[in-house]
Amino acid sequence: MAGPTEDELDKDQLDQLHAATVKASEACLELKKLCALILVPVGTIIASFGDKKPGASLFAAGLLVIVGFWIADSFSYYYQRKLRGVMIPIWQRRAVRCGNPPYPFVPTSGAVKPWRAAFNASMAYYLILALLFALAAWAYVAGWLDG
Repeated sequence: MAGPTEDELDKDQLDQLHAATVKASEACLELKKLCALILVPVGTIIASFGDKKPGASLFAAGLLVIVGFWIADSFSYYYQRKLRGVMIPIWQRRAVRCGNPPYPFVPTSGAVKPWRAAFNASMAYYLILALLFALAAWAYVAGWLDG
């Protein structure tokens, strides 16, 4: 009785890595939704302890929530990209075994650095939220939101 072939083993490994990558990708989306969901109750709680008007603590808490989720999402994105990087040599092995003519394998992603994980197009959401909070804080300091 013959055991599994190299292609079967590689396919199993790719399937497992792909499933983990999809989970990491889903986590990134969930973190973005959770960030938006948490901002409202945090703002409500902070405002309820004050005089029901915006204050520096409201903007600071909002920015802390945004930065916290941004960091968590960056970690998730980083490991998602690392998993994709682990998949590349397996695809290359499988491509070599495809025969004549060889399969023209093109890697989909390169190595990712932590800094790049924190600042990429998928993190624009947090940047926009942070800029909106910073703009609101500036308007508060300027006296436009004094109520």
